[in-house]
Amino acid sequence: MSRKKIQILMVSLTMFGVAFQGIAQESKQIDKQKIDALVSTKIAMDKSGDFKEHYTIQIFYGERNKAIATKRQYDALNHEWKSELTWEHPYHKICVGTYRSRLEAERALLKIKEKYSNALILKP
Repeated sequence: MSRKKIQILMVSLTMFGVAFQGIAQESKQIDKQKIDALVSTKIAMDKSGDFKEHYTIQIFYGERNKAIATKRQYDALNHEWKSELTWEHPYHKICVGTYRSRLEAERALLKIKEKYSNALILKP
């Protein structure tokens, strides 16, 4: 299970527990600080796109040494999108950015394709 899915599950379970406790024992006061912390965590996760589908752009898929060289080359370009090197059996891949919509990913792809003509959009 990925880290984001675990975070989503934990926040959901905590919110359910707080709500259930409030319904089951109305006379018991709920800690306002805990609720505020949970709400702010939920808002931050919404903004980062953890609850929504997202897209990414793959710029490389191949051997480790070439992947590392490609990542260094991409990072030197100082694009606004962060690159991530991951291993997917049997090769390494480099993905760039996290986009909330396909349109946003398409716009970024136009800029990235100037240097990486084989780049493609993925929906992980």
